Amino acid sequence: MTSETWMPRGEFITHLLESGLGERVHFLEGQYLYSQGEIDYRFYVLVSGKVYVSNIGSNGQESTFNIMGPGSLIGEAAAFTALPRYSAARTLEASELLRFQANKLEEYIQKSSRFAASLIYALSIKQRQAVARLHQAVFESPEQRILILLEQMAETHADRIDAVNPVLRINLTHEQIGNLTNLSRVTVTRALQRLKREGRLQMGTGSIVLKRAARSHDL
Repeated sequence: MTSETWMPRGEFITHLLESGLGERVHFLEGQYLYSQGEIDYRFYVLVSGKVYVSNIGSNGQESTFNIMGPGSLIGEAAAFTALPRYSAARTLEASELLRFQANKLEEYIQKSSRFAASLIYALSIKQRQAVARLHQAVFESPEQRILILLEQMAETHADRIDAVNPVLRINLTHEQIGNLTNLSRVTVTRALQRLKREGRLQMGTGSIVLKRAARSHDL
């Protein structure tokens, strides 16, 4: 089962989920929330399940943007701007979501000022993630990019074998890791092998142990 790459936490995310606003909707596995290129005013907050967000390039190749977990804000940019959607979003398993309408945003804010603060927070952390990915693509080595991604995922996916070394229970292909770090599949494979040889991580079936010396700020 594919692992989530984005699963925000915090008081503001909890308030979005418990705001009582929006329409509660359910999607079966494989259903689309929206398709690439369409224009509409809908955006979502994921309550449970997983949503795969991707883009089909001009060459017909699909690229992974994110695998959204509970608490994720999805599809808001195109909804707010009324521009064609740059990506498509489909469920990877049966999912429950809150569906909002961008043209009713003022109504939501009038009903709950805290909703506005929570929405701004959710937008801010998504923007921060986008800027971080851009920085990594320009300035960081392949090994550094992969370690940063794994550290981010460790915040929500990790068990711990001791006080410092998180064990990630993840299921991502090398191609998906490449999409998320702007690397080719071959480069991801080589970088993971190098990190393993250098003792910066240990790899098992469906799990990765991040060693303390492997933390990205130590490289």
